[in-house]
Amino acid sequence: MIGIVIVSHSKQLADGLKELADTMSMEPVPIVSAGGIDDPDNPLGTDAIRILDAINEVMNDDGVLVFFDLGSAKLNAEMALDLLDDEAREKVRICEAPLVEGVLNATVQAAAGQGMDVAIAEARATARAFVDDTGAAAAETPADVLDGLASREFRIRTVHGLHARPAAQFVQTASRFEGPVYLANLTRNRPPANAKSINGVMLSEVGGNDVIRLSAEEAVAEDLFAAIAALVEANFGEAERAPEVAEASGAAPVEETAAEPVTAGVLEGARIARGFAHGPIRQIRRALPETVEAKPVADAEAELSRFHAALQAAEGELSAALAAKGQAIADYDRKIFDAHIAFLHDPALIEPVETAISARKVVAEAPWRDAVDELSASYRGLGDPILKARGEDVIDVGLRVLAHLAGGAGEAGNEQPAILAFDELRPSDVLTLERDTVLGIAAAYGGATSHAGILASGLPVPVVFGLGNGLLSIAEGTDCLLDGGKAELTVAPDAALLEEIEQARAALEERRAKARAIRHDPAVTADGEAVRAAANLASLEELASVVESGAEEVGLLRTEFLFMRRESAPDEDEQYAIYKQMVEGLDGRPLTVRTVDIGGDKPVAYMDRPAEENPNLGWRGIRYSLDVPELFETQLVAILRASAHGPVRIMFPLVATVEEVQAGKAAVERAMAGLTARGEAFDAGIEVGIMIEVPAAAEIADRLAPEVDFFSIGTNDLTQYVMAADRANPKVQDLCDPFHPAVLAMIAKSIRAAKEAGIWIGMCGAMAGDPLAVPILLGLGLDEFSMSASDVAEFKLTLKGLSRAECEALAARALEQESAAAVRGLVVGAA
Repeated sequence: MIGIVIVSHSKQLADGLKELADTMSMEPVPIVSAGGIDDPDNPLGTDAIRILDAINEVMNDDGVLVFFDLGSAKLNAEMALDLLDDEAREKVRICEAPLVEGVLNATVQAAAGQGMDVAIAEARATARAFVDDTGAAAAETPADVLDGLASREFRIRTVHGLHARPAAQFVQTASRFEGPVYLANLTRNRPPANAKSINGVMLSEVGGNDVIRLSAEEAVAEDLFAAIAALVEANFGEAERAPEVAEASGAAPVEETAAEPVTAGVLEGARIARGFAHGPIRQIRRALPETVEAKPVADAEAELSRFHAALQAAEGELSAALAAKGQAIADYDRKIFDAHIAFLHDPALIEPVETAISARKVVAEAPWRDAVDELSASYRGLGDPILKARGEDVIDVGLRVLAHLAGGAGEAGNEQPAILAFDELRPSDVLTLERDTVLGIAAAYGGATSHAGILASGLPVPVVFGLGNGLLSIAEGTDCLLDGGKAELTVAPDAALLEEIEQARAALEERRAKARAIRHDPAVTADGEAVRAAANLASLEELASVVESGAEEVGLLRTEFLFMRRESAPDEDEQYAIYKQMVEGLDGRPLTVRTVDIGGDKPVAYMDRPAEENPNLGWRGIRYSLDVPELFETQLVAILRASAHGPVRIMFPLVATVEEVQAGKAAVERAMAGLTARGEAFDAGIEVGIMIEVPAAAEIADRLAPEVDFFSIGTNDLTQYVMAADRANPKVQDLCDPFHPAVLAMIAKSIRAAKEAGIWIGMCGAMAGDPLAVPILLGLGLDEFSMSASDVAEFKLTLKGLSRAECEALAARALEQESAAAVRGLVVGAA
């Protein structure tokens, strides 16, 4: 199988593209990213030695294919080839196909067993769904496109249709066959799209139960149809199938009407970030222009150069903005902008512009605007809210390039503080906001699932989306009040409301400031009773925020991040390196490592798990680990090795029986014996505990407690199991409430058993960070509260206003209530 090397000036782009390519192949393909340079001040660039190392890493008899982004990347790739010996150099080819499409197409072909020439040909043969190479509507009708082709219909039964992994499998399978292959979604009346294009398949919006028509040349049709039929029959490896109900249909678009100018009253929207803001409205218009005149140019080559320079400037600007943010923006959020950079290399956007410039000799702005508008409209026309939201990312990239074509990029905001009113906030708006002049953010459209919503939720100012067209009609400079908590914008608020809100705002800011000031203080009550304030941790990138939060320990490290979104399980050394880095970063704070809990809502393809009718009640947690000892004991060895560098605990998830605990402890002892034989250090006295998240565990807590060193209550799962109410099902959310007396009884029973056995007990579910729950849990005798890092300071401040004796009386009364509402009312009344 050929190897692939990705050369980019941006390490983030190269790594992100590798991750994307890995997920698009049914068979693992040897891919290495070689992006950026080792210069912390200016990490953008390419390094011939890094490229050479990457080539050698994936070198094999089938050869290596190298892709690059910008001109100097090619020069360094060629220099790397010059450093190879003659025999190795003959096996390496540099491909000048567009980076993103080229890598993805080549990966699909490599996974299908094709050779170098086919992979290069497919990488160069990019196609655009729904439009031809000029960017105009295709001249042929769908019937013309399909003339002479054989067709067959299939019903897609995966619960989410052809999304993500199923779409990648579909594209890879179609790509194994010669000639054109078209997919048409008959259920949603979508026109034929290129079935070898991931964008073509995704934009066809194939949902669960949708019927598609696949068309191909007669020579390959039967074999192709058989291969697709096998995928459909296997449900693309997905556990769940869509229920057999009436066929889905696309919702008719809602026509937007012009809003009457709003001069007073209240607009309601969707909460993104809490807080209060009072000040003038500043309208920010960030929509694509309706049209751009296709002015003629005399020199098409010069215009192409101007277009490519704008693309490069837009990428450089994004990279520089990300670098300036440093650790202030999380790795997950950075991936949003990796996607934006990928759009800047996407042939579906770039090639129609290049063709129009060359063929029609027009300025780049006109075809670029049209290409962006069409691709964005395609995404916005989809029913899936997550896919629909990608349309705003396309517009965001389009606006940035248009700004550079016009001679520079603008930023939202200006010198005077104001509430910014957007039609729709773009992710890069969040990145470039001048925080000192932004009082709050209001948007007419958008939601929490959008990339902008994800980013804006972490801003220190109130943010409200979905306020509607009325927002856009508010006159510039109008006095407004934005309440992020209530998700309301009040236009021209009266003096009484302003005074009321000012008091609430001042109280909120004062409390936040007090919480920040005492976040590193011990967690103690007003009467001097100490408890432990801990934080939950789910990735290495969150470590700094945990340390800064004031948390005294990590009460839960979710290790699933190590096992997901990859082709095989991490080995012992990889896990050990991550755990060790965390232990050292915590600087003496204990780290509680939960062994992997794969299953339920966290499927992992390489684990080859069978389909389950109810995976949340199935083969997951400690049950799975004990049945797959090679995976379990590898993780235990890595955890134990890390314990030599600082305080570490081991915690087993989803325990239901004494036998499971004993088997888990036996596995720990075997891991210790192996390390002793190898002469490696570890903490022989490491604490071993269990999660209390199954009602059975709470019921027999008195028998489980003597077996372990600690308990940690997982209220998220415990609540849904006690109440028989799926926490992800909105129809039963009222039942899935940890304040229900039945759940509180389970918590109380577990705490009582721990105290009687002389072990400590914590809680790492969402309830631990709820200020309303703290007095009850304190009164029940909880020792450790583990929560999101952002909640630690508020928890410590809440604790300072409580006394243990009063909380014990409150907890006793809470257990006597008849409903969750009554419990909440009791706590509020006691405050």
